[in-house]
Amino acid sequence: MPGVARHQGWRRVVGVSMTPIDRLDRAPEAIDMLLPHWLYIISVLTHIVAAMAWVGGMLFVSLILVPGLRRLDDAVLQARLLSEVGRRFRTVGWAAIAVLVVTGTTNAWGRWGLDALLTGAFWVSQPGRLLLVKLLVVAAMLVQSAVHDFVLGPRLSARRRAGAETADLAGLRRRVSWLARLNLVLGLGVIVLAVLIVRG
Repeated sequence: MPGVARHQGWRRVVGVSMTPIDRLDRAPEAIDMLLPHWLYIISVLTHIVAAMAWVGGMLFVSLILVPGLRRLDDAVLQARLLSEVGRRFRTVGWAAIAVLVVTGTTNAWGRWGLDALLTGAFWVSQPGRLLLVKLLVVAAMLVQSAVHDFVLGPRLSARRRAGAETADLAGLRRRVSWLARLNLVLGLGVIVLAVLIVRG
């Protein structure tokens, strides 16, 4: 509860030791003394921006770019635009993922403390279980992103350049499309889990 969290934070400031369970539920302002508060705030803000770039980019592609391209009569132009945007988003997306990994680690350290993260008590607590589920979903997203960006996507582009049969291209295009949609759903799930961790 907010009142309990503030009380725990105050005990940290005045130097009263905190039990392991206290540390699991402590407020963000009562961060590990090894991590300055300003660095924690910057890390959280950077994490949010990187998540916006990754998940927001997927929303843009799914809800705006692809439906807009379908209105074009020129199939060659459609393919070229989608390929160019996809290549650019791949670079931005993986850069955002790298930032998310670094800032996510920093945020967990700042919010709960390294000593709490290294104990089993944290991972059986509510925030620990939610964080574990979030990490598993993110891992699934990373695998799917790698398959989409480095296996199926390049294969689709190569077959398109080679003049593959329309039916063959359509089947591969459907697999790429559904994989991207599934990743978007998982990304939205990660956002829900992040809110539950902080406010649940």
